[in-house]
Amino acid sequence: MNSSYSGRRWIRGIVGLAATAVLVSGCQLMEAPFTDELAAGPAVTTPSVEAARAIGAEPRLPHRPHATVKVELPTGTVTHGPLYFQDPYEGTGCDDGRFAWSGEDYFCWLYGPSRFLLNTAFFPVSAAVTPPWHLMESDAGADRPGLDSGHDDASSGGPIDSAN
Repeated sequence: MNSSYSGRRWIRGIVGLAATAVLVSGCQLMEAPFTDELAAGPAVTTPSVEAARAIGAEPRLPHRPHATVKVELPTGTVTHGPLYFQDPYEGTGCDDGRFAWSGEDYFCWLYGPSRFLLNTAFFPVSAAVTPPWHLMESDAGADRPGLDSGHDDASSGGPIDSAN
C-alpha cells in the first residue's frame, strides 16, 4: 500500500511539474500591433520569384470595354443601426507611442465589463431612446469630447430602409 501511494505521488509530481512548465513558458514573443517590423527589413523573396523576375515580362493591365466608374457615398459616411454596446476605449492603444502595459489597460479591465453590464441592464432604456430601426451615420471620427469620446455616430433622422 505504501509503494502505490508513493508511485501516485511521484506521478502527480511529474504532472504538476509539466503543467507548471507549460504555464510558465508561454509565448515570449511580444508583438507590437501598431508597428510593422518587416517594412524596414530587406525584401523577402524566393527562388521562384527571382526566376519570374528574370524573364523580364512587362506587366499589363487589361482594358475594360466600359468607362471607369468611381463608387462612393456622396458624404463619405457609413449608415448603420444604433451602437448600443460600443466601447469607446476598445483598441485605442496608448498615446505615448510605446507598446507596453499602462494605466489605460488597467482602467479598461474594470471599465469594459462594467460598461457592458450597465448597457445590458439598461438596454430597454437605450432601445426606447434610440429605437433599433433608427438610422445612424458614422464618418470615422470621434464626434463628442469627454467620457464618450470614442463614439462615432450621429442620427441621420430617418428609419432604416430594409429595401437596400
